[in-house]
Amino acid sequence: MLIAVVLSAQFTQAQDTLHLFGNRNDGSTEAKMPDQQSRNRNEIQTLTGPGSHFGFYFGFTTGYSRIDGYDAVNAGASVALIANHSLAIGFSGKGFVSESFRGDAGSSANYNYAGGYGGLLIEPILFPKRPVHLSFPVLLGAGGVARNRVSGMYHPYDYDDFFIEEAEAFLIAEPGVEIELNVARWLRMGAGISYRIVSSLDSDGFNPAEMDGFNGGLSLKVGLF
Repeated sequence: MLIAVVLSAQFTQAQDTLHLFGNRNDGSTEAKMPDQQSRNRNEIQTLTGPGSHFGFYFGFTTGYSRIDGYDAVNAGASVALIANHSLAIGFSGKGFVSESFRGDAGSSANYNYAGGYGGLLIEPILFPKRPVHLSFPVLLGAGGVARNRVSGMYHPYDYDDFFIEEAEAFLIAEPGVEIELNVARWLRMGAGISYRIVSSLDSDGFNPAEMDGFNGGLSLKVGLF
């Protein structure tokens, strides 16, 4: 009977080891099976997988560009969600106004350009946890520009009134690159350049090349990065 009890205990222990493969009798856990490790390595890594991180930011920009050869200033804002610190997706918009200029030869009237555009913002971020890093914002959207006759002008950007003589709508793609500084965990400052690529929605009386051009500016972002 004693021999039977010992053999039975040994058989039960063996069954327990087979049934709970990877668990030692002392309660500690051994490494995973090789085939399970291989499956984990072969699984597709996604932005929303285990351990993923989501943040957001509100951004503000101001900058300088040229429209139809005239100096212009612009300002804008954006809001975006950030996946795993490395990809921001959201919406962005900008408004702009150019300096005033004389009309056609022989005309005493003064004109300027004013308008804005906005749309989808896609922004990959390179080395986001470094104090200084790069981002590559791309804006895809639409907008409009107006040619205005201004009156009571005191300064290229200061006048009493304006009258819209013609206005046009356009599609726009604006890729850019920014160098950013992590001032605090919730604050980033940056400087960058972008290039506007404009396609007219109505080719009559509007040359899209008037809007094409570089834009340089400063940015400020507040949020959870």
